[in-house]
Amino acid sequence: MNFSFQYSAERATTVKRVLMRQGVSHRLLTKLFAANAVFLNGEPTVNQPVIHGDKIRFELPAADTVAISHDPLTVVQELDNWLIVNKPVGLASVPGPSAPTASLLNRAAGYLAAAGIDGPQPAVMTRLDRDTCGLVLIAKHIFAQGKLDQAEDNGLTKQYQAVVSGILDPAVGTITLPLAKAADGIHREVREGGQTAITDYAVAATHNGLSLVNIVLQTGRTHQIRAHFAAIGHPLVGDPLYGQATSEYPHQLLQASGLTFTDPFTGLTHSYHLPLPADWPAFPA
Repeated sequence: MNFSFQYSAERATTVKRVLMRQGVSHRLLTKLFAANAVFLNGEPTVNQPVIHGDKIRFELPAADTVAISHDPLTVVQELDNWLIVNKPVGLASVPGPSAPTASLLNRAAGYLAAAGIDGPQPAVMTRLDRDTCGLVLIAKHIFAQGKLDQAEDNGLTKQYQAVVSGILDPAVGTITLPLAKAADGIHREVREGGQTAITDYAVAATHNGLSLVNIVLQTGRTHQIRAHFAAIGHPLVGDPLYGQATSEYPHQLLQASGLTFTDPFTGLTHSYHLPLPADWPAFPA
C-alpha cells in the first residue's frame, strides 16, 4: 500500500500545473513521472493538457532510504498525513553515522511499515536533541513534508519546559545573546558576531533552589536553550555539556511540552501539550 492523492482539474491546464498548484514540488513531480506514478482519469500519464473535471491521481513510490526499526513509538495522535509523537530521552531524532538505524525516524518508518505502507519515507519536522524529550511532528511522507515547508503560514510553534539551577531574576524575560560554535565543534558559546538567538522565558514555579521555566524560542539555534541559560548563570539541571550531570539526573531536564501546527491538507490547526515527566523534581502547584 502506498499513499495516494487525487485532484480534479478546475479548468483547462496541464497535469503538471494541477499538481504543482496542490503543493507537489518540481523535484517530487519529476520523481513521480519517472516512476510512472501519475494517472489521468485512471490511466498512466505524462505531463499533458487536461480539461475541467479531469481526475489526476498520483501514488508515492516506495523507497528504501529510511531503514526500518520496530522499536516502540509513542504516538500522541495520528492524522492522515502526520504523526505527533513523544520522543524519549536518549533517542536521536534522525539517524547518524554511529546509529544509522536507531532513531525516531527509523521507528516512525517501522510504525508505517507495520500499518502496510510500502517503503515508507517519513520526515521529522521538529527535531530535538538526543537527550531532550517531548513532542515531535513527523510527516508520514515526502509530499506532506514539502507541503508544510511551502506553507506561508503553517502555524508551527513549539513550547518547552526546563528545570534550571537557581532562582531567575527577573522571573519573566528574554535572552538575546548571540551564539556561535565553540572551538570543540560541539558546544555553542556566546560570542559577539555570532548568530542572533532570542529566547523568551517565564518562571512557572520554584522549589529547593530550582526553577521550572516555560520557554518559547524566537530563533532555532543548536543548543539555544541550554547555552542561553548556562550563559546567564542558570544551567539546566543535569546538562552534561553546559552544567553538570548527576547520578539522579544524567541528562538535561528539557522537554518539548507544547506543539501547534496548521495541517496544510485540511487547514485545521492542532495543538498538543504534555505533562511534566514523572522523573523530574516536584514543584508546588
